Amino acid sequence: MIRATEITEAGRFNKPHGIKGEISATIDLDVDLDDVKCIVMDIEGIYVPFFINGIRPKNSDTYLLTIDGVNDEAAAQQFTNKAIYVLNSDVPEYEIDPDGFYAADLIGYRIVDSEHGDLGEISDINDSTQNVLFVVTTDKGGEIFIPVADEFIDGIDTESRTVFTTLPSGIVDLN
Repeated sequence: MIRATEITEAGRFNKPHGIKGEISATIDLDVDLDDVKCIVMDIEGIYVPFFINGIRPKNSDTYLLTIDGVNDEAAAQQFTNKAIYVLNSDVPEYEIDPDGFYAADLIGYRIVDSEHGDLGEISDINDSTQNVLFVVTTDKGGEIFIPVADEFIDGIDTESRTVFTTLPSGIVDLN
C-alpha cells in the first residue's frame, strides 16, 4: 500500500487527447517521466499506481501519456483534472540518504556543525538552483543556505531531530 508520505505531487492530468486513450498532462516537478517506476493517483482516498506505456512531449511542461490499460477516450476521461504523484524514490534530488530520508523530511530539524555548533533550524528546501539547499533559519532570524550533500552530513538523529554536519570552511560565512 502506498502512503501519502511516500509520494510527491508532480503535476496534473488535463484532458484526453484523441480517441486512443492518450491523456494530456502538465508536469510541474523537475522529474524525468522516463525514469519513474509508476505514476500514482488518489482514487477515493487510496493511492493507486499506474504504469506509463508511452510519453510524447507536447511542449516544455506538457506531455501526452499513454497509461497501461487505458485504451480509449472514455477510460482516459476518469483522469481529467486529477493530481499526478510520483514515488519519492523517483525524485533523486530530494534523496540524501539510502535509509529513505529526503531533504523535505528534515524541515524542522536543527543543524549542528562540528566546527560552528548549532546553526539553526531547517525551515525550507530551496530546489530552484542546480544544487538543492537547506534553508536554515538562525536563532537571530537570519538565513543560511547549506547544500544538501551526503559528504557534508555526518549523521541524523531522529529522536532529537538533529542533523550533524561537517561543512567546508567558509560556507557559513557566504550567507
